[in-house]
Amino acid sequence: MNVPNPNTTAAAESLNADFFYGWDLLFKTVESRIGKKADVLMVLAHFLLTKHCNFRCVGIGDDKSLPVDEIGSELLPDQWNGDSSKYSLRYVHNKVLYLLLAHITEDALIVNLLDTNTKNVSNLCVSPDSLVEDLRGNIAKTMPTAGAIVDRFRRELCDPVFAANAREITVPQRTSQTPAQTINPLADESRRPPAYMPHSFEPNPYNLPDVGRSDLDPLAGGIGNLFPFPRNPGPPRPNIPGQGAPNPDHAQPPDWNPDHYM
Repeated sequence: MNVPNPNTTAAAESLNADFFYGWDLLFKTVESRIGKKADVLMVLAHFLLTKHCNFRCVGIGDDKSLPVDEIGSELLPDQWNGDSSKYSLRYVHNKVLYLLLAHITEDALIVNLLDTNTKNVSNLCVSPDSLVEDLRGNIAKTMPTAGAIVDRFRRELCDPVFAANAREITVPQRTSQTPAQTINPLADESRRPPAYMPHSFEPNPYNLPDVGRSDLDPLAGGIGNLFPFPRNPGPPRPNIPGQGAPNPDHAQPPDWNPDHYM
């Protein structure tokens, strides 16, 4: 249950903000019946449930039966504080009956909220004498720390019951299959071809012709794209007439002067 948190700087500066809008009208309807400080706190609990939790009050008592056509009201019913030491209020929310029960001890007010469907119950203990300053007037006068009080009501009274309900909700399973994702082989490390390694260390993984490998790896076989390096040319052989290829410089041109090439 997401109940707005009024215990903020803005709420502390102005208790008549949107969170407490409607409080004055509610309090006016019951002000003549207010006789003790615990009554003011119970009105605040009713305000939180009806305005911010969408509860509707369906009367007093602890009867756990709920008529099908019962819609409830945002107002407190007659005799809501008829007993001097305890309170029993009935609420409906999403066709589920809740009981707001409280009793007064020597110096404390013990409040319980019960979900009659799941049997989940929450507990809250507050001190009316320390939280309520006056029985008459606006909320800033009756409860100067109303923001902090509502925050406790939300965390200790409402959240335990509604959080338990949230865990009971079954999330529907997805029936449609997720479309196949297009995979970029260049972005997928597992699909990238291995980096090139010299032929003498790794066999050709794709059985491709070894064209060009000898240009990169002198130890590899295959066909090169560049002119082959001479293999073992050996020492220079002297130019002997009749043996081997003629030396193109074996004869000097006429009138040859070596100074022309200096």
